[in-house]
Amino acid sequence: MTFATRVSPPQMVQVLALVAALVGVATWSSLLLTTAESHTPAVAPQLLAVRSDSPALQWFSNQMAPVDIKVSGVMAGGSAAVAILSLNDGPPRSFLPGERVGPGVKLVAVEGDGVVIEQGGERVRLGVERLAEGGVLPRLVRQ
Repeated sequence: MTFATRVSPPQMVQVLALVAALVGVATWSSLLLTTAESHTPAVAPQLLAVRSDSPALQWFSNQMAPVDIKVSGVMAGGSAAVAILSLNDGPPRSFLPGERVGPGVKLVAVEGDGVVIEQGGERVRLGVERLAEGGVLPRLVRQ
């Protein structure tokens, strides 16, 4: 008795598709599971320090972006105090002591003639300009 196997064309296509899928899985798994060598050149730290003003570099660095703070005014008296600060030439806003002014910047204290800011663990005192003494107003008399 002879055993004859008949393979139909649809079965042949299925077998070839299965073999192609297995070859693809084996190829991609060998490519994806091997470690790749890094071809990025080593960057000198001096070069990064020179280009630290680049916004894209600041996004990915560990350093905080510098914040330009201008003191527009303070209102301090008794237990309540408020500082009016302008950040990076923006509009003036009010801040309470202990409040976060910006990323990594905190308003520590509000004094009668300035504020104390903490940035990166370093405290800096910023003074407020006093207005020039105005002229004497005339005395108003009711007639």
